[in-house]
Amino acid sequence: MNAEHPRASAIEKLETAECWALLEATSFGRLAVINADGTPDIFPVNYVPHHGSLYVRTARDAKFIHIARHPAVAFEIDGHDDDDRWSVVVRGDAERVTREDEIRESGVMTLASWSPTPKFFVMKIAARAVTGRRFPKTEGRIDHPRPFEGHAAPAPAAEGEASSASTRPQPIPHRGPLTTRSKPHTPEESV
Repeated sequence: MNAEHPRASAIEKLETAECWALLEATSFGRLAVINADGTPDIFPVNYVPHHGSLYVRTARDAKFIHIARHPAVAFEIDGHDDDDRWSVVVRGDAERVTREDEIRESGVMTLASWSPTPKFFVMKIAARAVTGRRFPKTEGRIDHPRPFEGHAAPAPAAEGEASSASTRPQPIPHRGPLTTRSKPHTPEESV
């Protein structure tokens, strides 16, 4: 470890409940989708969490069309405080919300969009996995880059050794909409 920054190499995995607390404390993130041609795309969006899902207002636009063909999405938020930087990723399936009662109960009716485009439709991201990490805020690192050598795939786990890719995510806590939300961070405040 770095003597100047004793926690400099410490990356902390966040518990699921803490990830949801961070998701509830902001309303801006990035939605990653798969295009019809199989290429990825990413959109900045405002959102509201409700009962283990994220609700996003949208126009009849590219992301609205993409989820009809490829519902698997990823969603990411990040931020920082005086000592740490953090990131939360939600993986799940997106779907169009077709019921008025779900729109009302989710709290998305009062969600303001930062985009000037009218957003008359709602998408729901049903979370399958929620992960997060926190690491100390430092001045950063500048490592000497070198060409990649070897295979891209990780070495197979030894017999009897559990693979981290096969671990099941923690259950998602269910919460109702917040009556008060903290001020969302702006993209300039992001890591």
